[in-house]
Amino acid sequence: MSGSRQQVSTLVSDATRAESMTDLAQLLRQLRRRDARQRGGRALTYRELASLCGWSLGIVGEYFVGTILPPTDRFDILIQLLGATAQEQKILATARDHVEERRRLASDVPSGAPREGARDDARDDARDDGCPRGDTAAAEPAAIAEVPERSPSYIPHQLPPVPRTFTGRDGDLAKLNGLLSYLDVAGATDPSAATISTLSGTPGVGKTTLALVWAHRVKHLFPDGQLYVNLRGYDPEPPASPGEVLDSFLRALNVAPDRIPPTTEDRAAMFRSLLDGRTTLIVLDNAGSAEQVRPLLPGTPSCLVLITSRARLIGLAVSVGAIQIDLDVLSPEDAALLLRRLLGERRADAEPEALRTIVALCCGLPLALQLLGQRAAARPSSRIIDLVTELNAETQPLDALSSGADACTAVRSVFSWSYRSLPAEQARMFRLLGLHPGPEISTEAAAAIAEVSPRRAWALLEDLADAHLIEYVAHNRYRFHDLLRAYARERTEADDHHSDRRMALRRLVGFYLHTAAAADGVLHPGRDAAGISATPRPGHPVTFTSYDHALSWCETERGNLTGVPGIAAAADLPAAAWQLPASLWSFFYIRKYWSDWVTMCTTGLATARRSADLAGQTRMLSSLAVAYRDLHRFQEAIDHFQQALELSRKLDSPVAEATALSNLGDAHLGLGRYAEALDYSRRATDIFRRIGNLYYEGIALGNCCEAHLGLRQYDQALEGFLIVLEHCRAIDHRYGEGLTLIHLGEAYLGLHRHGEAISHLTQALDVCRTAGNTHGQGVVWKTLGEVHEAAGRPEEARQAWQRSLRIFEALGSPEATELASRLAAIDHHDAPAGADQAPSGD
Repeated sequence: MSGSRQQVSTLVSDATRAESMTDLAQLLRQLRRRDARQRGGRALTYRELASLCGWSLGIVGEYFVGTILPPTDRFDILIQLLGATAQEQKILATARDHVEERRRLASDVPSGAPREGARDDARDDARDDGCPRGDTAAAEPAAIAEVPERSPSYIPHQLPPVPRTFTGRDGDLAKLNGLLSYLDVAGATDPSAATISTLSGTPGVGKTTLALVWAHRVKHLFPDGQLYVNLRGYDPEPPASPGEVLDSFLRALNVAPDRIPPTTEDRAAMFRSLLDGRTTLIVLDNAGSAEQVRPLLPGTPSCLVLITSRARLIGLAVSVGAIQIDLDVLSPEDAALLLRRLLGERRADAEPEALRTIVALCCGLPLALQLLGQRAAARPSSRIIDLVTELNAETQPLDALSSGADACTAVRSVFSWSYRSLPAEQARMFRLLGLHPGPEISTEAAAAIAEVSPRRAWALLEDLADAHLIEYVAHNRYRFHDLLRAYARERTEADDHHSDRRMALRRLVGFYLHTAAAADGVLHPGRDAAGISATPRPGHPVTFTSYDHALSWCETERGNLTGVPGIAAAADLPAAAWQLPASLWSFFYIRKYWSDWVTMCTTGLATARRSADLAGQTRMLSSLAVAYRDLHRFQEAIDHFQQALELSRKLDSPVAEATALSNLGDAHLGLGRYAEALDYSRRATDIFRRIGNLYYEGIALGNCCEAHLGLRQYDQALEGFLIVLEHCRAIDHRYGEGLTLIHLGEAYLGLHRHGEAISHLTQALDVCRTAGNTHGQGVVWKTLGEVHEAAGRPEEARQAWQRSLRIFEALGSPEATELASRLAAIDHHDAPAGADQAPSGD
């Protein structure tokens, strides 16, 4: 025991002295070693941590080396997985924030390189995680990220945590256990049916808690993982669409974003295919209708689906044989037992009659019992009977939230009792949170909506969490129960003036708009940023210390961001409805959330058209066109780019005109229309050259050169790509430099200058590695194989294609199929004709 206390003391002491990312990484490694001792000597490998968290192996390695600062949410997850206590989590989170603040204040000073010991630890773990010992490049932390882990053995574990105070429900748990008898892992009983059950009941009755408690108890029976989603069936905002959920599930199952089909039907088919034969538990929480659920159902008998809903979803019982379980309020005995756990045995025994009165007043509703019991527990010197007297004063029914009048009366009474006990500032924060577009909110967003400092917002949110009116989720993030969120919205509409609500919404929209724009600038610094004139700059803007930080913020806030255009209209900010999706362009382009991208841009376009905003229309048409091009809907992309081109000329904006022309060239490249692509791209290049924008000129000129490659005009392609390479190096555009070097290799290959092709492709490989372009590395090896094949070296070609195949398979790229066929041809000594004739000059 003394040794354990000493370890904790050392960790806490080191955390208070942490000044740099290297120090923070040392704390993570220290925590990992301690966790290993508690596990009996075996440490979680980086690969296992990456699998548990759903991140890339390379990113996890960088966190433990100290080259990347983990975002707050990821840092919280890591230290929890590594066994940090609640006290340690707070101290470590403070240390992480201190490091970030120091980096922000000294952003003009390069951060120190990690200590050699840290690098050695990373190399050792890379080898433990399967990197070949003979390949020194593979063992380097920078190279760990080359091939993200996307093996079929990836297992998602998405179940949220459950409250410690759960009690009773023995009969309901037995019913859920009965579902396990329907599972057919071997697929011998009914090869077409999954086990599906609906758990229905009134709001606040504890459906989600029961479902998650049971799911955690039986998750070991589902070795292929557990998937979870809140379908938002009864939230004020639109429910989660099946396509959106399937996109999330496919990503959780490690499908590369660019492989996810654009339609809901195709996504559902892929989802069923991936789960075929797997033993997976799926929890679909808060479903609004049977139609919302049907596309999310697997077809294999080895899977079990548990659905919670306020409705009974009779349609699922009829169509797919769903087993229905109706959840009632707690029995008086179970309700009393829950209160006894919250209040303590001695206090409950001292006032048994008061305890029975509370049970009766709460109608056995777990949400009401929890809220009241937690508040009573926080006032240990008060008598229970005094709390009963206060509660009896609150009698208004919460009719809008449920069809069960008794349950509603209990909920509103307890909510009102807790709300009216709040100090004025905390009560105002609670009300304004009801205006937020999502159930989960960050400290920074809460600060914006209430117009206070982030530190003060954190204190107010902590007070609300202590009162159990909101729930702590992770570092600086909190969420509502849906009934409490609805109650907060009712209170702000009743107690706050319309102008105050409108100004709060304007501040919130401004926070998300300006933060998204800041993230966009980090994710794609060379791009022409969208205007963010709709709102003034927030008083406490979020700044980003790294690419990964910006990307993580967008991922975390995605569910909230999609609801912002709607509240922008309520706040009379029509320009924000298009400026926000325009500022999220880089995020959507990188992460391929096509449904969100198209939906937000369609809303932004409609708003810009209503307000006759030509700049907004041009931006939204171009963004929609890029999304359609990504979806290989090339003709729709061309139509939208043409409309953007016409509007850009009305605006007399050379940049917008040249951008539309360049994009039209790219869209025609996708259709194989190389002559048209060349024409559009040349016109764009001329305009950008006159403007003097090297970044955009390089993109447009690169499109010209790709068209030359398609037309087999290799000399012209070579000449142009050499200019593009100069532009990329002049502006330190490493990502573009790597792609251009690949294209130069293709041009030299077309000219049969194989030695120069290999030289440029070798350079490309190094640049792609440093830029983190994994797909580019696969393309390099693929092209090197083509060079070796053309030079009559089938064995070298085979080795290069094997490397490329490993990368493409890890990414889930469709190019893997073509490479597998090429390798099969070589293995069967069926090389293409002429492969044995090495061109001269090589």
